[in-house]
Amino acid sequence: MIPDKATITVEEGKTDSGIFYRKTFTSISHDTLVLVMGYGGSLRIWPTTFVERLAELYNVITYDNRGTGLSIIPQQAEDYTIKAMADDLREVTKSLKITKHHLLGYSMGSCIALQYAFEHSDIVSSLVLMCGTAGGAEYVKPAKEISTALANPQGKTLWDIYMYTWQLMYSPEHFERCQPAFKSIYEMSKDLPTRPLALLGHSNAFRGFDGSTYLGALKMPTTIIAGRDDRLMPYLNSENLSSKISGARLVLVDDCEHAPHIQCEELVIDEIKRTCSVLN
Repeated sequence: MIPDKATITVEEGKTDSGIFYRKTFTSISHDTLVLVMGYGGSLRIWPTTFVERLAELYNVITYDNRGTGLSIIPQQAEDYTIKAMADDLREVTKSLKITKHHLLGYSMGSCIALQYAFEHSDIVSSLVLMCGTAGGAEYVKPAKEISTALANPQGKTLWDIYMYTWQLMYSPEHFERCQPAFKSIYEMSKDLPTRPLALLGHSNAFRGFDGSTYLGALKMPTTIIAGRDDRLMPYLNSENLSSKISGARLVLVDDCEHAPHIQCEELVIDEIKRTCSVLN
């Protein structure tokens, strides 16, 4: 645990092209861990407790994907691709002069992480893919009613839309248990909601991604985490990833849906630590 004097420090900045990033760390943090958020999400979607607990060990880098938060908002759908978003991440690591780091991608963020890890394997020490997919022929779609409802969220207020979306993704029991975390995320992100234009762009990026051809080229220590009950990204996507990435370790979590880092925070942090320590 963090000694009393090892307080959390937060530093923020922006790349030359306009990608906003944040570094969260303590005086005893070591190594660097980059977290990549998924569809429509800014860095504010990461639970504060999750980031700060990781900062007990690592210099944690979070950032706003293009179209979200305080980052640039391209006006054309074709400007949103997984390749472009991976390039944005490289600008972040260059701006921070990071020469080696661990990498975690969540949901669509796993696609960005895969693209980045393939293109910059020399600087990715280890890789964690959470609720992810390789896209292309490896993509296993959710039930049609889920994808249709998520594409057309209902609600008169931003809070209503958030609640509608979370209730689609989680069972009533899990939704109730995780409500404090959801409310905290809402409070952190409500002043910078992702615009419809950017959501369309993110959809364009996800639909166009196919990382299946280069999974075999990934050689860094890799852990793949998924909830067995994930309604949005069925766990078969993670099984497909693990079967194609040499030496990948697959962690399927029972009684868990699309947010292991919220529903099973302790387990996810332990798996991150285990993955990051392979080479140490």
